[in-house]
Amino acid sequence: MTIDTLPTTGALVAPRAILQVGSKVIEWSSWDGEHNSINEAGTIHVEVPGKFADWAWWTQQTEILVDVYVGFPKDPQNYSASDLTLLQTFRIDSIRLNAATLGISLSGRDLTSLMTDQKIDIKFQNQTASQIATFIAQKVGLTPNVQPTTDLVGHFFTQDHVSLHRQQPMWSVLTYLAQHEGVQCFVLGRTLYFGAFGSALSNQPYLIQYDPPTTARPYPTSNATSLEFEHDLTLAQDVSVRVRSYHGAKNAVYTSIATASKTAKRVERDANLAQTLQQYDFTFTGLTQAQCDAKAQQLLDQISKHELKMEAKLPGDTIIYPWTPVIVQGTGTPFDTTYEAARIRRRFQVDPPKFEVSVHGKTVTDAQTVTLS
Repeated sequence: MTIDTLPTTGALVAPRAILQVGSKVIEWSSWDGEHNSINEAGTIHVEVPGKFADWAWWTQQTEILVDVYVGFPKDPQNYSASDLTLLQTFRIDSIRLNAATLGISLSGRDLTSLMTDQKIDIKFQNQTASQIATFIAQKVGLTPNVQPTTDLVGHFFTQDHVSLHRQQPMWSVLTYLAQHEGVQCFVLGRTLYFGAFGSALSNQPYLIQYDPPTTARPYPTSNATSLEFEHDLTLAQDVSVRVRSYHGAKNAVYTSIATASKTAKRVERDANLAQTLQQYDFTFTGLTQAQCDAKAQQLLDQISKHELKMEAKLPGDTIIYPWTPVIVQGTGTPFDTTYEAARIRRRFQVDPPKFEVSVHGKTVTDAQTVTLS
């Protein structure tokens, strides 16, 4: 089952959007907003039509939070924010005034920026990751939606040799802990999510169907208005990642090699590699053999994700997010696979009317575990 319905019915729809600052609904001529990934702040750019009388209000604001609501109301002539979906809340970083056109340009980031811009001392070794996530959310004024964890984070810090006596950006601390716990960490609206929210947020995939030309129909069709693919020929070769580490306490040097081929993924400790492999070398300090194995697999997965890339433009909607898998089918090539959305951009403009979403995806690593040999 997919999150979108195919084939489409061809019914006319009337998308609507409301941009709201507090209780004030603001005028706009166009806006585009991005979700960059689960672990990064999204961005927004808004064009406000020129009215000199509005300049005073905009320049008097010390902080501007814009709630972006989008949807398809039953009555497109009479609707409110309650009839739409809260797409995201953005914090405006800059206001630009154009003296010739009187227009106002707003640029900002979602509320992840509250944590990327603030640092905090890592002194939580006797607390759990969920306790820290709740503390940070409340400290920056976000509502925490945090699932409980049990391990004390001092174990993580000691294992990875992270300094406990220097400041780190709050967001770096949270994403570090989320990676160790194997959970998601992101901001939606004014809520910080920390946990495994796959089913709650709908992990159903979005399907892009491509139908090649036929004799009767000498042109392709698709539910995407534009569809492009990229194949990284370097990463298409068998890839290996070698991690070396000197462990001072054990006075030992450890090596781990993770390899990916068209037929298998594996982690090896033998330094003799086939010459056909595309090799990446990394050096870390203080890792055990098990940590070298884990680090090699992690880096291999990150590199392998970029082998196949996809970019699609689709009719605007509110159902695709960074946690939504995107499936392409119908090309009859290796591009028929599942992609992870690295960047999602929505653009809405008044004249001429347009609402579209662009998805930039990369292949999802198919192996979740490895065997040691």
